[in-house]
Amino acid sequence: MLDTSEFFNSIFINAKQTAIIIMSNEGIIEQVNESFTTAYGYTTEDLKSKHFRLLYLEKDRIIRMPEIELNTTRREGSSIDENYLVHKDKTPIWVTGESILVKTENITCIVKIIHNIHAQKQLERYLLASSELLDSLFDSVQQSGLLLLDTQMKTIKANKAFQKIFDISEPVKEGNRLQQIGHSFWNNEEIRNDIKNAIVNNAGINKEFFIGDNSSPRRLQITSKLIVSEEAGEKKLLLIAKEN
Repeated sequence: MLDTSEFFNSIFINAKQTAIIIMSNEGIIEQVNESFTTAYGYTTEDLKSKHFRLLYLEKDRIIRMPEIELNTTRREGSSIDENYLVHKDKTPIWVTGESILVKTENITCIVKIIHNIHAQKQLERYLLASSELLDSLFDSVQQSGLLLLDTQMKTIKANKAFQKIFDISEPVKEGNRLQQIGHSFWNNEEIRNDIKNAIVNNAGINKEFFIGDNSSPRRLQITSKLIVSEEAGEKKLLLIAKEN
């Protein structure tokens, strides 16, 4: 039988792209791996016995984001976050991570796995700010239907592929509500609740739906991406629809 402790130790030591923090049930850092040190500057000696909240921006500490993450992890067994991590040189870096509660006969700890998504977030912010780039992106995508919504679930823009998938003859107008799009699918309570949850709780959509009548249903995969502007605090939700 595989010794899982040795298995984890090998991952912890040999990982090149995955930064890992091991901390107590209360968020006190015990160890970081070499990948974390390479990416964010801190060694285990820098962080040992300190609370992991020191890695967060002050504005995130004020709203107790680290404590909320800990509570969720202890209650549900894991939690996912996407926020800035403060590099040792004080540079804020966008990361996404999962904190996992680990229990054995001898110990209880939390393992936090972190990925750098700074470049992706910079691109999203540029996309959010540049209407010219947004128009170009929408016009160039032909295989997937794209729909951009604001936080009030009102339409901002849709591409021609979206019109084709949903058999809409006229372009989707800016400022329309979902029920004004022109297809009964968007009156569906399930997708409306999914969209609301994606905007409010950053809960990504990745679901399969059926559209059309019972005699000839079509299978549709819908995914989402929340695009956030840090400067303006503005959010937009990009929906991607593709027929399977």
